[in-house]
Amino acid sequence: MLAFILSLVLHVSAGESINAALDSARTVYAERGERTTIHIEPGTYREEITIDVPGLTMKNASRRPSIGLKNGGVDCDKNAVRITWYYGHGYQYRSMGDKINYGGSRMRLWNASVLVTAPDFTAENIIFENSFNLYVCDLEAADSLVDISQSDMPWTEKERPKKIMPVRPKEVGSTEVQKKAYRERAAAISFDEKATNAHLKNCRAVGRQDVLYGAQGASIYWEGGILQGSVDFIFGAMTMSVNRATIVANINGEKGDKCYISAGRSGSNEKGEKASSSRGMLFYKCHIRLADENELVNRSVSPKDSLYSVSAAVFLARPWRSWGETVWAYTTWDEGVLNPDGWSTGLIQKRPEFDPASPCPRSYEYKSQDGSAGRPKWVSVLRKPILPDGTKLKPKSWLK
Repeated sequence: MLAFILSLVLHVSAGESINAALDSARTVYAERGERTTIHIEPGTYREEITIDVPGLTMKNASRRPSIGLKNGGVDCDKNAVRITWYYGHGYQYRSMGDKINYGGSRMRLWNASVLVTAPDFTAENIIFENSFNLYVCDLEAADSLVDISQSDMPWTEKERPKKIMPVRPKEVGSTEVQKKAYRERAAAISFDEKATNAHLKNCRAVGRQDVLYGAQGASIYWEGGILQGSVDFIFGAMTMSVNRATIVANINGEKGDKCYISAGRSGSNEKGEKASSSRGMLFYKCHIRLADENELVNRSVSPKDSLYSVSAAVFLARPWRSWGETVWAYTTWDEGVLNPDGWSTGLIQKRPEFDPASPCPRSYEYKSQDGSAGRPKWVSVLRKPILPDGTKLKPKSWLK
């Protein structure tokens, strides 16, 4: 008896809705269990999307697909498919209805434009974006903000915002929101615990703070493409392998502006008890550079001073929890970009489990461009591409 896999192919043209295609996929999958491929014509799709169909693939339908940005990140290349939304931490829009975007069980994971809640998701040549920290889009400009301090939302103590954010500009295309004062949590794509075996090939995730999130149990293979952000922008307890990607630091030159690429918390729960899956993040043969003028607007400094003001401002990792596992192997970067320390304990110094002698014992480097010179003593510089537990630093086998 021959085994076969049923498949459904859908097409989304520019101006149409990806959510409409997902509705069709949900119906067919529920009835017949078919795998689904959605071919998407180039364009910008301003939609909040949930990938809850197992085995779903999204592809850029262009013959020459691009993940390029232009005009300081406000626009994308004509051959690019960009999926984007504008909700971020600290603001309550009328269009949210009774949704609360700040915390607790009602929160959409870190305000994600795209939320993956099903296994075997695949994406090729797609830009995943949250415009909240980048520019004001037309939908946001037409939306109205609720004054949080006067809001009658049924906040729990955990959900209530801890600070009042500045008034956002209303002009379409304004990049004023790239400044640090507006910066807050706004994920481009998030993966919950059911999002296993995800594969993103030649894609781009772009935002500023908390751009790509993965929960404990999620497994993600990021192949090629670009990961772009500034503050703890690849974060979570997921198992993730990043293979030969370009890491773009979204720093605009304001005083104290720094980039922390990864923030891991894998392997244990809040009490420090060992979890069933203990792998964290592996970055393999990645290259780090600063955002260029097509990707980010450097508004606070002149072009002449820009590179100097952000020199050595990039950190490989700022672990979210002391037990978070992060490995950087064969890492390269543009001259002057990486801070010699390379790693920071800024997120865990006030936590009860913090141990100054060994704050993050699962932090590793192997054959970095500078030979890991100047790294803190608690970062283990490996002599071979093998972890102490015998795990080999190979991108695909990392996820097994």
